[in-house]
Order: sequence, then C-alpha cells, then structure tokens
Amino acid sequence: MSETDQVDIDPEAPATQPVSGAVARPVHRLRDLDRRGRLVAACTALLLVLVPMVAATANHGRWEPQGDDALIELRARDVGTGRTPLVGQPSTSGTYGEQAGNVAHPGPLGFVVLAPATRVLGPVTGTLLAAAAVSAASMLAVAWLLFRQLGARGGAAGAVLVSLAAFSAGAAGLVDPLSSNFGRLPLLAASVGVWSLLCGDLRVAPLTVAFWSFAAQQHLSVLPAAAVLAGAGGLAVVWWIWRAPADRRGAALGWTGAAVAVGLLLWSPVIYQQLTGHPGNLTALSTYSGDAQREDLGPRSAVSQLANALGPRPFLGRSSPKGWDLVAHRSALGVALTLALVGGIVLAGAWWRRREPKFLAAVAMLGVLGVAALVTGMNIPDSPEQGRLNFYHWAFALSFFELLVLGWLAARLAPVLFPSVTHGRRITPVAVAAAVILGVAVTPLVVHRQSDRLGQPLAPAVVEELIGDLQASDALAGVDGPVLVLVNGDDRYIQVGDTVGTRLAIDGRPIVFPPSSDGFVHPDRMADLCSVQHALVISLVRNQLAPPPGQELTSVDGAPTLDREALARLIDQAAGEPVTFGPDLDAALAEMPGDQGGLVGSSIGFRLAKRGEEVFLVRSNLDLLAAHPPVSPKLDHDDLIAVRDSLPEGTTTIVATDVAAHLLDRAQLEQFRPDLTGSC
Repeated sequence: MSETDQVDIDPEAPATQPVSGAVARPVHRLRDLDRRGRLVAACTALLLVLVPMVAATANHGRWEPQGDDALIELRARDVGTGRTPLVGQPSTSGTYGEQAGNVAHPGPLGFVVLAPATRVLGPVTGTLLAAAAVSAASMLAVAWLLFRQLGARGGAAGAVLVSLAAFSAGAAGLVDPLSSNFGRLPLLAASVGVWSLLCGDLRVAPLTVAFWSFAAQQHLSVLPAAAVLAGAGGLAVVWWIWRAPADRRGAALGWTGAAVAVGLLLWSPVIYQQLTGHPGNLTALSTYSGDAQREDLGPRSAVSQLANALGPRPFLGRSSPKGWDLVAHRSALGVALTLALVGGIVLAGAWWRRREPKFLAAVAMLGVLGVAALVTGMNIPDSPEQGRLNFYHWAFALSFFELLVLGWLAARLAPVLFPSVTHGRRITPVAVAAAVILGVAVTPLVVHRQSDRLGQPLAPAVVEELIGDLQASDALAGVDGPVLVLVNGDDRYIQVGDTVGTRLAIDGRPIVFPPSSDGFVHPDRMADLCSVQHALVISLVRNQLAPPPGQELTSVDGAPTLDREALARLIDQAAGEPVTFGPDLDAALAEMPGDQGGLVGSSIGFRLAKRGEEVFLVRSNLDLLAAHPPVSPKLDHDDLIAVRDSLPEGTTTIVATDVAAHLLDRAQLEQFRPDLTGSC
C-alpha cells in the first residue's frame, strides 16, 4: 500500500506533498497513486458524473424551458453579444418591505455557464447538460478535496456524502437552471473548499473562490451563508499566511493572489454594473437588506431550522425534503435537546481528537455553517415561499459536515471499543462508495419521486404544439414591425407569455415584452407601448375566461389527458355548498409542517364552493381530499382519483384546460389593455 492510499488522519500515515501554509501539513495527490489507485479514482469520478447525467436523461423529453427558465435561456443566448447580462434575474424582493422595485440576483455566471451548450445543443438538451455539468463539477470537487486532505478513504467518504446530497436534492435539483436552485451543490463545494483552507491548503483557494462566486451570484437567499463562508475562508487565509515561514510565504501569497484574480474576473460584470448603474445593483441590495419593514421568519424560526437540519434525523440522505420540513416549529425543549446532543458529541470528540487539526477544522466548519444557518434562516421572508427547499442550501453543507464529523468519530472510536475491528482492505470504502453512488444514480429511473421531475406549468407537448402553430402562422409572419406578447388569464408563476415570447425571439421574430418583464430581458427587448402596433395574446383558458378581441391563430388542448367529465361532476358537487372540513381533514392540515397547513386550508376553504376548478386541478389537493374527505361538501372519492390520475405526468397543477393565441391590431390592443396604452 502506498502512503497516499491511506487516510492521513493517522499520525503514522503522512502524505507526500506539503501545502503552501505555515506548517508542512501533508496532502494527497492523484498523480502519486499507483496504477490501480488511479483506475479506481477514475471509475469513482465517472460514477459521480453519472449521477447528474442520469438526472438530465430522466428529465429529457419531459421538460421544456418555461417561464423563468425560458427567460434564463434567452439571457444565456445574450452572453457575448451587445446584450450581455451584467447581473442576474430580478428577484421578488419588491414583494416584501417598502422597496417597490425588485433587486436583481447578484451576478450573471449562471447565464455564462449555460450559454455555450444552449447555443450548440438547443434549449432542452443544452440547458439540461450544462446544469448537469455544474452539478458534476461540484460533486467531483467535493470528493477530490476530501481525498486531498484525507486520502482514499476520505475521498470515498466525500463521494458518499455528496451523493447523499444529490439524493436529497433529487434529480430535478441537479439539472434545474433556475437561479434559486443552481447554487446548491456549488455552495457545498465552496464549503468543503473553506474547510481545506482551514486545514492550511491555500492551493485550493482559487477553486474555492470559483465555486463560492458561482453560488453567491445565483440568488439573494445564498448571500448570507456565502458571506459567513467568505469571512471564515478569509480569516483562514490570513492566518496561514501569517504563520507561514519565510521560505513558504511567497507561495502562500501567490495562491492567494491567484484566488483574488479569479474573484475579480468572475465578479467584474457585477462591479462594472455597480459603477455604471443608477443605482448599482449592490447599492439596491444593501437598501433592501436594511429595510426595517420586511417581515422575515426571525431568530426563533432560524433556531428551529438549525435543529431540524441537525436531527433527530440528519438532513442529508432524506428523500425529497421540503423547506417546510426545516421551518416546522420545534419546541424549545426539542431544540435544546437536539443542539445539546449533537453539540455535546461533537465537542467531546473535538477534545478527544484535539491533536488532529483537520478534524478540528471540520468541527469548526460545523460552527461556521451553524452561524450561516441562523443568519440565512432569520432573513427568509415570512411568506408561502418559506416552503421552498431552494432557500435552504446551507442545510446540505451543514448536514454534510455533521455526518463527516460523526463518521470520523465513529471510525476513531470503533477500534477503541472493539479492538478486533479494523478498517478493512483499502478497496472496501471505495466499493461501498461505488454502491451508494450507483444507487443514487439509478433512483430516478426506478423510483417515482416528485423531486426527480422538473416541474412544468404546462405539459411540454402543449408548449411544443402551441409554439409550432405560431411559428407556422402566416398571419403572424406577415406582421410588419414588433409584436408585443401579452397574457389573458391568471399568469402568476406560469409566465406563458415569457415562454412563447422567448421561443419566438430566439427564432428571430421581432418580439417585444411588456413592463412586467422589466429586468428579465435586455432593455432593447422592452416594448414602446405608444408605438407598438400589434400584440400576440396568449389565453390561459380556465373558469370560462373571456377571449380577447382579434384573430385567433390557434387553440391547443392544455390538458389532453384530463378526465373532464369527472372534473365537471366534482365542480357540481361542491358548487354553492357550505365548506366544513371536519376533524379528519383538520388533523391532516395540522400535521403539515410550518404554515403549510394553514395556507392550504385557507385556499381550499375560500375556493371550493365558488371556484372549485382551481381546487380540483391541483394534484396535492386531490390527494388530500381523497385521503381526508371533508364533512361538506360530499365529494365522490372515485371522481377525485380519476381526476388526479388523469393529470399530465409531472404536472402538479393544471393552469389551463385550453391555451389559445390571438393576434391583435393597435385598436384591439387599446381595447384589451387600456391600462398599458391609456397614457399614450
């Protein structure tokens, strides 16, 4: 066995290459492995790459860029042109507090990464593969960083833990280009990079900065945790430079300088926009952060979130967790017991293994990420969005280090308690890692989990048919001048106008967007409302929506598999009837985590009698009402099941039973939307 095949947490198992820090702390290098070791490392790496690639395959053919995803693709295609984005997509910050405008997410790196593949391979294949590549790079970095510090067993442990993170994120979470999702695994990789910096390995500083920058630029919710990590990493770098002997300080400063250069390069668009914007986005962000009128979850919820992530069951490895699981209220006693138990074990282990600096660095990372959890958790808006898992990327990193520390302690304690126990052959942990990785990779192919399927407001086939009809429309092709894309119907969280407008704009049509798209597209794609002569109106038909004026270009069945007869019967059963949940349904709502039960109950109670279609076209509502029928109205169980089973695959809500498109001239546009044209 070569020295680099061992775990160097054993004092007698040093590695070969000292790091650029104050003390010659050994690291492991792939090139120092023997031929068999390099082959095993390559196979492990291929298995890790397989996980997000299978995720992309599982969603290919079932997903079409819609809404925000479509706009992200459009901005990705703008990269390298005169429309190159300098910041991220707009956030929903204007919804909270006194600030009316939406602050943009910090940076454009997500667009830059997506740009080559979307142009070469198209909107579906290109986007999925580019997002999968980001996840694969993050997973490889985590395993490599653990290997670099701890050797083969450490690398295997890193591969197992990052695979568990991928399992909990779900296949959809590995390939979703949405800004709120895109930074999850890069933040985990950055956290492991900060741990390496705490270990004194300054050579990984440029890589750490790259992953940190990507994660921090994606979404406002990442910034609190990213700021805490940056502080810890910066302090580690300063400490090791100060401790470095004279003959190594130059190398330490060199790697630090390289990290700074990487950071300046990746943040240069953001810096340029800050210097030239009015106001700069960073200025607007600081204003939003200081808004005293924002209603956030606060410190008490943040403590519960921290306890829920730590135990009693670790967050990593849970199947399809939700944000609601983290914000679920815990009693003061439950929180105290969880923190005391986990903290006591970790601190006792730290005292016992106080001569292992890399273990102590891992314990320190638990503290760093605990602070990140509290700072992030208390600043999450008190709104239905609190249930989104994408607001809690810190939980993956925190649970990663919790399991790493506990596993490390177990490995150290086992020979003490059971002297006959050995760590086995060096291939054993790699074989275990391979089995875990392979199990995670095949999960979306053999198990049906909602978290493995990217959500779609409209079935991909519906979108393809709608856009195909519009691309073939002679009337639309014959329009001279820009065409404004608008929506008729409830387009919240659906953005079908953005979906259609993006596809047509990419095809070269002179599409312009309404004021609601400000910030989501380049300014020269925004409509001049006083001069635009034609509008394309997409109607989301539901609840007897009145059509707009103008020429109908196409009408597409928005839910071709829907059992409309069963739906009509359910609507008749609920119409005008008093709504009484009863003890069974009330108990089911009360068991939902956080505020989810109250929100769901209010929605059903408000809509059931008068707008039943809005209740019965939501998959989770159908599941709830079938399992826990209300006292009133009396709903037929078979009809509930029939409607649920007829919903399009991967669809959580049917947003329209039909989708139509009309072409309007200027007079018809003024009649349809006087709020847009009245000031001209």
